Amino acid sequence: MSSAVIYYSRSNNTRTGAEYIADKKGSELIELIEAKGRKGLTGFIKSGYQAVSGKTSQLVGDPWEKAEKHTSLYLMTPIWGGKTTPAMNAFLNKADFKGKDVTVITFQADDKGSGTEGVYSNIRQIVENGGGVFSGGYAMHSTAPGRFAGKEYIEKQLGEIIEHAKI
Repeated sequence: MSSAVIYYSRSNNTRTGAEYIADKKGSELIELIEAKGRKGLTGFIKSGYQAVSGKTSQLVGDPWEKAEKHTSLYLMTPIWGGKTTPAMNAFLNKADFKGKDVTVITFQADDKGSGTEGVYSNIRQIVENGGGVFSGGYAMHSTAPGRFAGKEYIEKQLGEIIEHAKI
């Protein structure tokens, strides 16, 4: 069974986690890259608005084609305003989940994971309606928006999930 880690990261928290999971699982790493950047205060405000509104963004390349050959997918994204990122929304809207096992790992500033159940429920519905299996969702704590929590902090959380949840 081959696997891929598909991720979007603005502040390197999710990227660091995605690289860790890909290394531990021997997975292909597929980054969702937006055609338009999200830098600075304007990018931050725009990001929150678009996430809460359920918007999608235009992605560079064809991450859907890269993901298609894998049977197991790890979708990794920050949660912004209690919602998935526009980049992940764009991926979810076009991805073919038929016959795929999907695990979701999210990062957010809230250490209690508020809003994750709604995000996981939405992704579960998309995956299952597309013929895939939703294997679970795992909430990771990062830090304040726009900041990097640190490699050790992120890897410690993910290491515990790999060990206890058997992802």
